Amino acid sequence: MTINELQLQLIEEIERLAKEVSLVDKEGKPARLKGYQQAIPIFPVFAEMPYDAEPDGTGNFRDESDLFPYFIVRIDTVEYQKPVDGMTENLAHVMIAFAIYDDDEKLKGYYSLTAIMERVAVRFQNDPVLGRFWGNKQMNMAYQEDDTYPQFFGALEMMWNLPQISQGSEMEEFL
Repeated sequence: MTINELQLQLIEEIERLAKEVSLVDKEGKPARLKGYQQAIPIFPVFAEMPYDAEPDGTGNFRDESDLFPYFIVRIDTVEYQKPVDGMTENLAHVMIAFAIYDDDEKLKGYYSLTAIMERVAVRFQNDPVLGRFWGNKQMNMAYQEDDTYPQFFGALEMMWNLPQISQGSEMEEFL
């Protein structure tokens, strides 16, 4: 499961890179950045209903604000055997969306968001290899257009090269 492997490795690496950035949750308590594959957990329709959104059973989240700070590693598209310079490549288009909460009136959340996104960009500009994957150095960074204080949102867009798939390999893994 190459795509899942890429997402999990990106989550692990980004969580590691963000450990030293000072972040808070919606109650102003110190918090660690948490990554999710493809989307955030699904919430119940009724806010009063407890819902165990964490796979290990540790969290009862009532709404999205309980997740802050977090990020999502989302695979938008995958192209197999794309012709590039006389060869073929397997490419995954990855969007990493970040969500930071900070009610400091000096907009500290914006600076924390930027610090995290720049750490990720610098990491993969200096060393684009992550396990069996390697990223293209061209990246795009974007911020939300509207003022969403005390919530701050940003994203990194990246292209990742996937290992070549040989015929017959790993097929049993999918069945």
